Amino acid sequence: MITKRSLKKFKALYEKYFGENLSDEETSRKADYLVNIYRAVYGSVEFPDSDKKVDER
Repeated sequence: MITKRSLKKFKALYEKYFGENLSDEETSRKADYLVNIYRAVYGSVEFPDSDKKVDER
């Protein structure tokens, strides 16, 4: 499942590059579609949880 924070980022990027403001439902659908394409090409890869702080080493 895609986090709310990630959907918000996706929505902002989509509007920036395509000039179209998406509804929340449409944002979720398009983001899910993109993730499914990514997984089909690269396999079932775990995405980092963007809501958790990543340790910098």
